Amino acid sequence: MGNKAYSYISRLFYLAFMLFIMICCKHKEAVVEELPPQEIGIDLVQIQERGVLRVITMESAFSYYIGNNDDEMGFDYDLALNLADYLDLNLQLILAENATEMLELLESGEGDLVAFRLATRKPLKERYAFVDMLFPSQQVLVQRKGRETLTDVTQLIGQEVYVRPKSSYAKRLENLNNELGGAITIKEVPDSVTIDELIIAVSKGDIDYTIADNDIVALSSGYLSNIDYQLPVGLVTEKGWLVRKDSPVLLENINTWYASIEKSKFMKQLTQRYIQKNSYFDSFDLKIPQGSIAPFGDILKSEASRIGWDWQLLAALAWNESHFNPYAVSRAGAMGVMQMMPRTAQKYGLTEETIVMPQYAIPAGVEYIKRLDMIFRRVENKEERIKFILAGYNSGPGHVLDAMALAEKYGDNAYIWYDNVEKYLLLKNKPEYYNGSVCKSGFFRCNHTLRSVDAVMNTYQQYMGHNS
Repeated sequence: MGNKAYSYISRLFYLAFMLFIMICCKHKEAVVEELPPQEIGIDLVQIQERGVLRVITMESAFSYYIGNNDDEMGFDYDLALNLADYLDLNLQLILAENATEMLELLESGEGDLVAFRLATRKPLKERYAFVDMLFPSQQVLVQRKGRETLTDVTQLIGQEVYVRPKSSYAKRLENLNNELGGAITIKEVPDSVTIDELIIAVSKGDIDYTIADNDIVALSSGYLSNIDYQLPVGLVTEKGWLVRKDSPVLLENINTWYASIEKSKFMKQLTQRYIQKNSYFDSFDLKIPQGSIAPFGDILKSEASRIGWDWQLLAALAWNESHFNPYAVSRAGAMGVMQMMPRTAQKYGLTEETIVMPQYAIPAGVEYIKRLDMIFRRVENKEERIKFILAGYNSGPGHVLDAMALAEKYGDNAYIWYDNVEKYLLLKNKPEYYNGSVCKSGFFRCNHTLRSVDAVMNTYQQYMGHNS
């Protein structure tokens, strides 16, 4: 009996010991996740030896975007250029898809600085070092005026709210949903959709609600006058740039630089350019020109008939390319009302003199469209083919053909634009895709092209409504 009791107690002790080991191991795993990043030995000295400051950011109306003239723009981008100049370094911009990727790039040593406003949450403060340049912010519900305005978060019960997955907005919405008993329908959008595009979707009525920081929504409020963002869904916090904790000299120099410009004329100019009048939203501005939807109407009508297009579609393309400015010149060198590159324009009979003359430039642009129509003739549906032509007009046909080949390779429909070919065009900024055997045109950053296709089609719909 004594032996049995001893054996029983031994087994209990063994089980308790194993449970203790399992708990310790589990705790150890949790502790590892909270440890600061491994020191990789990259500080200002190593950066100066390299001669390049590698800045990580993300596309947004505030941080970085491509303007109507293909200029690289953004509050954070312009500040980063100024910082690089202060440090006597060249700037290399690294674009990430989301906040998680930005931090991964920083921690791996592929970048030196995250130039994007991230919230100073406790886990980030423990893991990274924030620059002194901090700005107050609060998460708010973005909703549309002209419908019943929600004034309390409990009114979100039974509503659909759209957010990017794994974003700070998604986390806050999940917590809020738990507090309300799980009655909010959380709709996740692809990572490629920016918060600015979600705000625009609310304005247009495509969705009813999203969550954003109030300083971000404020940027768009001058353009999207039907947006309401008065209902807070989170606490006031601070946001700012950050570096690794093993870069103290870099941090010190950034703080010294910021102290020198904080109240400068340069900062006032940036505030005016990006906060008071942000051109990011120009590409979403669908205002109809006064008097008519387009100047050069007779030329557009005549030329559109040669390719079987509605002339309003050709007008929509010209509007989004140049805003009908015959003298428009992009940063890349595209010129005229149809924004043709000089080499392409020359192929279609244009000279330096005639490229700025609509009576010559529009027919040349139409000839190029005819060429693109031939290139994408495998897309049998005419309405669908238009989207391929618009993308090819903006980026050149090579990248679109690559995206079609990728769609075919991965079993998607290579002749449908939305949710098929456009998805693979977006993936052409990743080596595992653009280095593949089916891609002939290499790396491509396509956000501007995807936005251009949408903008032309939206403008076309606006024009049709204007004349209906």
